[in-house]
Amino acid sequence: YPNKNYYFCNNIEEIFKLVHDEKIKIGLVPIENMLSGSVRESILSLKKYRIKINNLYNFPIHHCFASKSEGFIKIISKEQGIAQCSKFLEAYRRKGIEIIETTSTSKALEIASLDKDYAAIGSFEGARQFGLKIKKDKIEDNHNNVTSFISISKKETTISSKNETRSSILITPPKNHPGVLYEVLHYFKKNNINLAKIESIPTGEKIGEYIFYIEFAGNLSEDHIQMALDTIKALYSVYVLGSYKVEDVL
Repeated sequence: YPNKNYYFCNNIEEIFKLVHDEKIKIGLVPIENMLSGSVRESILSLKKYRIKINNLYNFPIHHCFASKSEGFIKIISKEQGIAQCSKFLEAYRRKGIEIIETTSTSKALEIASLDKDYAAIGSFEGARQFGLKIKKDKIEDNHNNVTSFISISKKETTISSKNETRSSILITPPKNHPGVLYEVLHYFKKNNINLAKIESIPTGEKIGEYIFYIEFAGNLSEDHIQMALDTIKALYSVYVLGSYKVEDVL
C-alpha cells in the first residue's frame, strides 16, 4: 500500500473495530503464522464484526531491536515477538534485563519511543514510524518465518480470476445438531472443493457450541462452489467473508 497513511493499533481487535466503525477504510491483520498456527484473535474478530476479507498476503517476518537510547533496562514486545526472538534475547536475560509482554509489537515500539528505559522488538517499519534507533535487524530465530495477513474492509471484493484465489465463510450450525462437521465436509468433497483451513470457534453463548471458520480454494462465482454453498446455506446459517487473491510478498 504505497502512498498510504498508516495507523498503528494496540491490538488486533482494535483494527476490526476501526474498520467496522468506518474510521479507517482498510485494516491489515495476521491470520496465520508458519510456526505458531492460526491467530485466534483475528478469527474471533471476524466472527464478532462480520466484515469482509479482500486480500491475503504471505509475508516474511523479520524483527528488529530498537530503542530511544543505550540505557534501556527492559525489553518489551508482543508474546509472539518475544518467542520468535528467544535466542537473541537469551544474552539479555542472563544480564538480568527484564523481558515484558504487551498487546502488540507496535504498542511495544510506541512505549519504547516514550520511555528511554525500554527497548522494543518489532517491525523495521514500525520502529522507523516511531522514530527509534534500529540497534539490530533480523533478530528472529527462524529467518524463513512467514505470516499470512488479510486485508479487511466493509466492502466485498469482486474478482474474476480463479487462479491463486481463496474464499472464506463462517458457518453457524443449529444447536445440538450431530454430525455437522461431517455434513459440511461432505458437500465440499462432493463438489471437488479443496479446503485450506477449518477452525472451530466457541459461540460464547454455551459451552460446547461452536461456529466454523472455513477457507477453501476457488472463487465464489464458480458454479461448483455456488452449488456447495447453496446446499450448505439451506441447512445452516452462513456468512460469506468473500473471495480474494493470495499473494506472496517478498
